Amino acid sequence: MKRFIMLLALILLPILPGCGIGFEAGSSQPVTLTLWHNYGGQLKDTMDEMIDEFNETVGKKEGIIVSVTSISGSATLHEKLTMAAHGDPGAPSLPDITTVYPKTALILAEKGLLADLDEQFTRKELSAYIPQFIEEGRLADGGLYVFPIAKSTEVLFVNKTLFDRFSRDTGARIEDLQSFEGIIRTASLYYEWTDRQTPDIPNDGKMFYMPDSIFNLFLVGCRQLGAEFTADGQLNLNTPQHKKVWDFYFTPAVMGQVAVFDGYATDLAKTGDIVCSTGSTAGVSFFSPTVTYADNTSEPIELAILPYPVFEGGKK
Repeated sequence: MKRFIMLLALILLPILPGCGIGFEAGSSQPVTLTLWHNYGGQLKDTMDEMIDEFNETVGKKEGIIVSVTSISGSATLHEKLTMAAHGDPGAPSLPDITTVYPKTALILAEKGLLADLDEQFTRKELSAYIPQFIEEGRLADGGLYVFPIAKSTEVLFVNKTLFDRFSRDTGARIEDLQSFEGIIRTASLYYEWTDRQTPDIPNDGKMFYMPDSIFNLFLVGCRQLGAEFTADGQLNLNTPQHKKVWDFYFTPAVMGQVAVFDGYATDLAKTGDIVCSTGSTAGVSFFSPTVTYADNTSEPIELAILPYPVFEGGKK
């Protein structure tokens, strides 16, 4: 934790002006660094706790105070940063550190407002991170201007408590969820299993799976199968790979085995309406440790996180 806290003043996206570290020469006054971020909910609470810990420990010792401003929404953050970068009337002063998306970083870089983080890390330190993530933070001149503190990937989230109960009765295996075809075979079995629990109500089986992003499902699925979902800036829908992904999702959706829902998979997971979903690791904090069912009963659950599934015959 100490190592991370010491780097807190360096990660994210440092802006060049006003980035002195420690006490100023001949002054007993600490240096205040301003930090903007657009985190909300649990992420904001965690960030606030880390900043408080830094200010009370390493910051106090080294004469550094981090002052935080939370800005609601990435669009608002982008607007404020670009206004400040262009010197628009009424624009706020630029922060010393900020979270950004690449498009915002490019605007700041064009104005010469970013600090090169290569000066803050050794090659050995950078080798501890996924190389592709580090390279994404390099701009045209090869300098490292954006540090990957919030990278995410997609995985398969499984309500293991519910799955284990289903597995004991049917013999379903969690290993079958390694492929998308295995997920659908299991979804069919789950629909039949839940339907049997209410013999007086026919065809009321439950959904098993939901992709949090249908676009990502098609993008990744087509690529796994050797095709591109987009070509020349347009959707590439006339491929056998696209048809395979389409059939995988929409056929079981019509049969009630897969969710079509105008919301996040975590919403359905909280009520036990699905057992598993593919989604970003950034969304893990939105899963509830307790599931509350339609009859208002609830139970604690164990959440399993598995690798992103692969279509049979496809590549990861």
